[in-house]
Amino acid sequence: MTMDSNIPFFKFSATGNDFILIDNRENILAGDETDFFRTICQRRTAVGADGVLLIENEAQHDFRMRYFNADGTETACGNGARSSAYFAFHQGFAERRMSFVSDDEVYEAEVDCNSVKLRMPQPQDVRETVGIVDEDVLQEAGFVHIGVPHFVLLGTEIGKLNVDELGRKYRKHARFHPQGTNVNFVKVVSPHQVKLRTFERGVEQETLSCGTGCVASAYLLNLKNQARFPIEVLTQGGELRVYSDDERGELFLEGEVKLVFEGKLILE
Repeated sequence: MTMDSNIPFFKFSATGNDFILIDNRENILAGDETDFFRTICQRRTAVGADGVLLIENEAQHDFRMRYFNADGTETACGNGARSSAYFAFHQGFAERRMSFVSDDEVYEAEVDCNSVKLRMPQPQDVRETVGIVDEDVLQEAGFVHIGVPHFVLLGTEIGKLNVDELGRKYRKHARFHPQGTNVNFVKVVSPHQVKLRTFERGVEQETLSCGTGCVASAYLLNLKNQARFPIEVLTQGGELRVYSDDERGELFLEGEVKLVFEGKLILE
C-alpha cells in the first residue's frame, strides 16, 4: 500500500455484529496488515468494527473469506460469513446459493433478500462439563468448537450480569489454553427460544451478536435437552435462528444482514 492509498470498503451489520468488508480480489492487501486492521476497527477514531472481512479469489468455490478480529487476529466468524455471502450475491459474483472457503472450512450459504442462511462447520471438542464455574447464579452448559471455541454458561438473569468482567475471567482460563475461548451467557425462555449475550475473544468485550456463539449455545442446550431445534436466539443486536438437519448431521444459522454504508479508507 502506498501512503496515499484510498481503499474502498463496505460497512456491514449482522444483527449488531459489525464488519469492515474489503473486496480484495485484486490483492489490494496481503492479509498481514495487523496494525492496519487494529487501527481501522477502533471506534471514534476510525471506522470502528468488531472485525475486518477480506473477500478473495478461490479457484474451486465462489470466493475465499478471511476474517480478522478487532485485535488483528485471524479466525472464523459466522456473522462475518453471512455478511460475505450477502456481499457476493448482491455484487453479482455468486449465485443465490453459493459455496466459499474460510479458515480451511467450506461454507454453503443461501441469500434471500436481507436474510442469509449459512451451513456451519461440524461441532468438535465437545465437553458437556468443564468444571470451572464458581458463580451461584450460573451453571455450565459446556464447551464446543464450531469454527471457533465457545464456553456456554446458563443463567436466569443474564441481563444483570457484568459480561465483560465475567467474560475476561473465563476467556483465558487454563482449561482453554492455548487458544482461549469466547464466553456465552444464555437464558432459556422456552424450548424453542433463548436469550444470549457473548464476550468475544479478539474483540475482548461484549458484542451485540455472535453467530458461532448462537450455534454453539443452541447445540449444547439441545444436547442437554434444555432446548429443541429450531431455536430462536435473541441477541442484544437482533434475532438469529439455528436449525439442525438430523439426517445429514448439519447445523445452520440464519438471520438478517444490513449494508450500512460504503466509503474509502484514506491512508495518510
